[in-house]
Amino acid sequence: MATLPAEANFSDLILRPKDTVARMQGTVRKGLTLHRRGEEEDLYLTTAARAEQVTEVVGSTTRMFVALMKCNPAAVGMLTEVFPEAFPWVRFLPEDAVREFLVEFMETARAASELGTVGPVAPVIAAWKSTAEVYADPELRAKLSEPLEDDLGLVEPPVFDAE
Repeated sequence: MATLPAEANFSDLILRPKDTVARMQGTVRKGLTLHRRGEEEDLYLTTAARAEQVTEVVGSTTRMFVALMKCNPAAVGMLTEVFPEAFPWVRFLPEDAVREFLVEFMETARAASELGTVGPVAPVIAAWKSTAEVYADPELRAKLSEPLEDDLGLVEPPVFDAE
């Protein structure tokens, strides 16, 4: 099977749909990035079967790791040790924060995979990466750790009527 470029313009899909879909089928990933003009976000074209396979693999892998973590407490320690391979910036986090990130990452990934989406995982990664950036910069960490002069304390969560 020939591996053709995995990119095309969106207009190619509109003007030559059969050729564009054939290009997609000819790629190893069975997918094609469709570039759009201007500030429009690019699209990714794949088959429904391929998308379902990817969702199933991600979901199964996530469920396996969550089950491993629940079944064997030592697994959390081992995963915490290897987590820097996937996220090198966790080296700047305290060890307990790395564990907290791991658990939040896996729980969010599991819940998201049940919905067939990975969208909720990206903000978790971004938030923890920002936290690592603060730990990596001693000046920033000191500044963010200073008490605010006009801090009014904790804010109580809103109370909603059950009506």
